Amino acid sequence: MKNEAVAEETELTDIDRHFAKFISQFGGESNLIGKTAALLSRSIRERNICLDLGEPVPAAATDELEFPKADEWRTQLEKSRAFGGPDANTPIVISRDRLYLRRYWDYEQSLAQAILRKAKRNQARQNVSNTQEEAIEAALQNQFTIIAGGPGTGKTTTVLEILQRLLEQPDGDRLRIRLAAPTGKAAARLQELLRKVHEDPKVDGKIKERLPRNASTIHRLLGFKPDSVFFWHDRRNPLPLDVLVVDEASMVALPLMAKAFEALSENARVILLGDRDQLASVEPGAVLADMADAASAQDSPLQNALLVLSKNYRFGNENAIYRLSIAVRAGNTDEALQILHESSFQELGSAATPSPLQIGARLEEIVLDQYKPYLSEKEPVKALAVFQRFRVLCALREGPFGANQVNAVIEDILHKRGLITDPSHLYAGQPILVTRNDYQAGLFNGDVGIVLPDPADTAGTSQLWGWFIGQDNELRRLSPGRLPQYELAYAMTVHKSQGSEFDRVLLILPDRDSPVLTRELVYTGLTRASKRVDVWFNEEVLRASVGRKAVRASGLRDALAPTASPLSRPLEQGLLL
Repeated sequence: MKNEAVAEETELTDIDRHFAKFISQFGGESNLIGKTAALLSRSIRERNICLDLGEPVPAAATDELEFPKADEWRTQLEKSRAFGGPDANTPIVISRDRLYLRRYWDYEQSLAQAILRKAKRNQARQNVSNTQEEAIEAALQNQFTIIAGGPGTGKTTTVLEILQRLLEQPDGDRLRIRLAAPTGKAAARLQELLRKVHEDPKVDGKIKERLPRNASTIHRLLGFKPDSVFFWHDRRNPLPLDVLVVDEASMVALPLMAKAFEALSENARVILLGDRDQLASVEPGAVLADMADAASAQDSPLQNALLVLSKNYRFGNENAIYRLSIAVRAGNTDEALQILHESSFQELGSAATPSPLQIGARLEEIVLDQYKPYLSEKEPVKALAVFQRFRVLCALREGPFGANQVNAVIEDILHKRGLITDPSHLYAGQPILVTRNDYQAGLFNGDVGIVLPDPADTAGTSQLWGWFIGQDNELRRLSPGRLPQYELAYAMTVHKSQGSEFDRVLLILPDRDSPVLTRELVYTGLTRASKRVDVWFNEEVLRASVGRKAVRASGLRDALAPTASPLSRPLEQGLLL
């Protein structure tokens, strides 16, 4: 039987065809030009930066057109005025065997140049041992540093120590330090760490005075302009800072990372924190992984910039979550299955993925056990805290095992048990996940809130409000009409869970394979849990998932590695769209 999920991923969409028609009208109506443009559109849609002509073309996307080999293919495209080299004024850039939309080529080149300029000023010695102390010492000497490591390896603790040491140096009191993250949720976690430092009696008072109290999203830091692709801060109006720390850097897409680096002064120090083995951003690019890969190349200019923390402070080496995540990260399917089939772990459970008709019955026990406690809470702060202890994570958004359907099933279970009212209307206890940034409301994509009446309302109006913990760690409420775009949050995709941590997680893998199922997705889902994870899977799908490494087409690795060709001329305009 044809795998519908696979077919959906490889076929062209109307957007691809419209782009193909536009390029054909501009650059010559040949079948090859149109089909190539459609494939490029599809590649960007699948979060690649470019289309690699040397990679196999998906059969379902070709409509029986036979594509030539890369050299001949490139030669034929160069005859069209829609395709040209980096210096040509064409909408599609040809670089080696890669095709780029012009704006993505500009993003990639701008970011590569900015990183290399900073990395060349690094002074850390080679072959650091990558202990926390070595990472701190290296970062103090570097203008550009990547601190990589999995959950629980102490990345944020390390960077806070680096900042304290920087502030203790001569002229440290003059340093302008800012901390940022790609999402409001991740920024709030950074801010919570800063709060703990400020409350720590062991930290010198002078250091507390100089250390920031707030973290922000990258968008807010750059100065978001509504209905615009530009920011207030750019090359012409750089950020007034000396040190920038970006947490959860694996989630930052190429366009945003390029704009952030463009807005930095030449002397600004940059420290990126992230897990290079996690899922990449939901937009095009895998910037952190590209940087780490380039830094691993022999004689790379970035070699002294990458520091990998490996000691795990959250889990012991015998912890089942830790062992399973390491096996998945390494692509060791046999070991992963062996761990999953063992039954002696308190922190790990596993079961076969049920049929679509059985999923409700299988979910009922765990849903009632884990979600009933928060639904009994009347105080918003307590309800939010209890709800954050558990989450259902889905590999997909759509389908019988996707987050949308699982949310509906969970809602039906809770309604039938009388724990919530009619789910066709807004109801008390409804968990909501913000899906679009709303800067006026101060809510961001990924923020989670709960709908409840105000417990201080003595009039008994039962007016419902959306309650959130803001970046200032204070409780906020919004009227239903003021809420930004949102969806149910009983279950969420693994992508949406990035940057989150829960005590317990139920990870549901579908009953059939899909190209979006990768070892990075499974690894990310597993490592959202701090105490226990339950995995629903079937062996065939798990083998395919762990055996599939996510690779996004990009030229950034080559641009940062010593074997890459020289970068094109600097982007004189300094405006990234």
